[in-house]
Amino acid sequence: MNKTTQTRPEPAVKWSRVLIGITLFLAATLCVAADAPAAADIMARVDEQRGPETARSRMTMRIYRSLDASNHDREIRLLSYARGTTDSLIEFVAPRSIAGLRVLELDGAVRVFFPSTGRVRNIGASGRSGSVGGVGGDFSYEDMGGSGFTQDYHRFELQETRGDRWLVVGLPTNPDSQYSRLVFHIDRERYVPLQIDYFEGDAQVKRLEAADIQRTSGRYVATRLTMFNLKEDSRTEIRLHDVEWDVPLSEDMFHPNRFHR
Repeated sequence: MNKTTQTRPEPAVKWSRVLIGITLFLAATLCVAADAPAAADIMARVDEQRGPETARSRMTMRIYRSLDASNHDREIRLLSYARGTTDSLIEFVAPRSIAGLRVLELDGAVRVFFPSTGRVRNIGASGRSGSVGGVGGDFSYEDMGGSGFTQDYHRFELQETRGDRWLVVGLPTNPDSQYSRLVFHIDRERYVPLQIDYFEGDAQVKRLEAADIQRTSGRYVATRLTMFNLKEDSRTEIRLHDVEWDVPLSEDMFHPNRFHR
């Protein structure tokens, strides 16, 4: 019986294959780098097109008990006001049990007014991971607040170019953040976050998806945001009904001693 013998490639052939592989990898990397802006520039463009001087919007929040639930467990109506990139005010208007509840973020500090007690509570670093207003939704104070991506996150890296989006990794600037990193899926044409992945350590714990993006007064806005809580197996949806840019807002709305009056 004749035995079939296999010839081993010569060392020179082995090394040539390795070099070809390295060359192809570097070429692909250079193509991505040449085609895409720097990660920090991408996020600066995102903030630039998001940032009006003032804004007022009307929204509905729906809370679902599970990720795949077809019916919501609770519906909340609220108003949102923004001033610059640092100040925001959320006012809950329905249902009656929480009407008048207000959340003020001013220069990075968060205060909550509870109409049931008439008291204002300061939300410290340890409390920013809690549900906004304690209403049970999957958006935390940290998720809803913020001074703009380029202020709240840094050390941006372009992880991948995938179809119509860039995947940019950012680390929180606040050492007390509940998250270890975020991955932003940025629309390459409109500079809008289509999705944000939230990580604690190496585990992804939340996913925010943006949909129904519309152009209003020269700015792109997602009119539907859904936060998927992978730890709690629940989700919360926010629908934007209308928004106005550059509207006059009273100084008292953002005063820490007057915002609830």
